[in-house]
Amino acid sequence: MRMTGMAVVVAAASGWAGVNPAEARQLTICMNSAPGNLSMENAAKTVASGIFAGINLKIQWRSPAKCPAEAIYVSFSSETPVNEHRGALAYARPYEGTHILVFLDRVRGNAPYGIARLLGYVLAHEVTHVLEGEVRHSETGIMKAQWGADEHFKMRQGNLGFATEDLNLIYKGLDWRESGSAAASASNPGAEPVAPQ
Repeated sequence: MRMTGMAVVVAAASGWAGVNPAEARQLTICMNSAPGNLSMENAAKTVASGIFAGINLKIQWRSPAKCPAEAIYVSFSSETPVNEHRGALAYARPYEGTHILVFLDRVRGNAPYGIARLLGYVLAHEVTHVLEGEVRHSETGIMKAQWGADEHFKMRQGNLGFATEDLNLIYKGLDWRESGSAAASASNPGAEPVAPQ
């Protein structure tokens, strides 16, 4: 995901008619401790959890030491080389299905309204790439390739959600992960990392 003009539109995820509250889904995310302060990390987890709770997906956060095989694993870089995924705040390996790397130094340098809130949205964007299992972006919503001023305003208000097509792909991805197909893909060591555009 690039910071330059990043944009994300709201598809009022919390009110999406296709979600049945009785059918809450769960996803485990294992995250290394973010270098910095624990309160910022916890606040970012709260933001990301709230985004997914709005589409009836409960996030279970765990440490890497207690990480089940089917979980999504998040790690951080604090001294990202300038040429590594130039302009991106993070990248996911959607074809592998398990790994996300967040460039925390870049997030810190691009968060005028609060690191925790931006980090929470970055996590939601990258987790969605993994769930969707492909490198794609939407015209609107959290999965827009580049967030601009309008999207950042909506983030500050807590009103930036998913486009309808992303909601459908997230649930298809959850179905696929739950079917056990993800385990076979995660064992593929030849999967290449893909940086969001």
